[in-house]
Amino acid sequence: MWRRVEVRNFRSIEFAAVDLAPFTVVVGPNGSGKSNFADAFVFARDVVSGGAAAVQNRGGIAAVRRWRPHGAADITLDIRMAPAQNELDSSYRRHRFTLRSGRGGEWKFSREEMEIVQRGKRSFGAVRTGDDVDLDPPLIPPVPSTAGAAKRIDRIGLEIAGNTSALPFLLPQARQLAGLGKVRRFRLNPDVMRQPQIATERTRLDENGSNIAEVLQALRERADWDTVLATMARIIPGLKDIDVGTLGRYWVMRFFQEQPGGQTAEFAAADMSEGAIRALGVVVAASQMRVDELLIIEEPEVSIHPGAAQLLFEILKDASRRGAVLVTTHSADLLDAASTEEVLVCEYTDGTTRVGPLASSQRELVRKGLLTVAELMRSEPLRIEGRPSPTIQPATVEP
Repeated sequence: MWRRVEVRNFRSIEFAAVDLAPFTVVVGPNGSGKSNFADAFVFARDVVSGGAAAVQNRGGIAAVRRWRPHGAADITLDIRMAPAQNELDSSYRRHRFTLRSGRGGEWKFSREEMEIVQRGKRSFGAVRTGDDVDLDPPLIPPVPSTAGAAKRIDRIGLEIAGNTSALPFLLPQARQLAGLGKVRRFRLNPDVMRQPQIATERTRLDENGSNIAEVLQALRERADWDTVLATMARIIPGLKDIDVGTLGRYWVMRFFQEQPGGQTAEFAAADMSEGAIRALGVVVAASQMRVDELLIIEEPEVSIHPGAAQLLFEILKDASRRGAVLVTTHSADLLDAASTEEVLVCEYTDGTTRVGPLASSQRELVRKGLLTVAELMRSEPLRIEGRPSPTIQPATVEP
């Protein structure tokens, strides 16, 4: 699934307009704004479910909008989805909204729009301006003629994409918009993942990995488990099994690893390396990816051997066939899993984050086989198409 995004005045991004391939790698140094770019998709997802919570959970509108010395900036996000890049102009699903800032932390939706376009013609649209919501075409069958039902439509506005299961009278086409809210960003926390985990009924991996033991227990009963275990055996030498047991009301993970002499040793999750636990989370997240979903993994290479990290990239690229995967990294070792068209460059200059495709001159070097993307990154700074080469400041030496 391809996505086209336009971002204005969101966090450190003044303006960015890029197409995301089903597998996209955003590369840039620490502090360049990669996480802010990834969060634009998460913010749009959260707005679908409730704009007030989306803003509040990020520290208020002042923490969301781009800082500038004079006057508040309006935030605009525009995201399209289509099966192919050439359909992003003609057949797509779209969510676009603008948040207008006020004084004292106040804000409002200036305009919000969702639409489905097929072959250049809109088959469904919904627009909110202020407190007014217009649907085109009207709901079929009509909304029940009760004040409560009509008020509900007004109240949820364009949150229909996240609530279609509760509104059976919506047009079938409107349910397609639910794909715009299928975004999952993982910031895995190995320290939390190692701990005994209280039993719940959540069998999809939390975005910090806190319920991984219970998820593994559910996976062990499915065909996906063999693939997960085989992958982890390529990352952890001698791994024979990963089991889940109970300790009172808690789930705990146990790792079984072959030792010299053919013996098998049992290790608690707390005994496993941070890289092994993080890798397990990435593999599980990829195995649970759903159709049309956008899976965001930030810096999966942290604490992981380059060879294992390369394997994780390959797994994520394979998972992208079901939807889309966005990976952020600052490691050259991993870039060769992506083609040059799948690389976006992130840079931070003059207080502003810029994101764009790799410069065509650098892509040409890779196409001709003169350099790999990783070798290119090691030899010179990667450049955004149309942007000058970043200036490298000489290091200063204290007297």
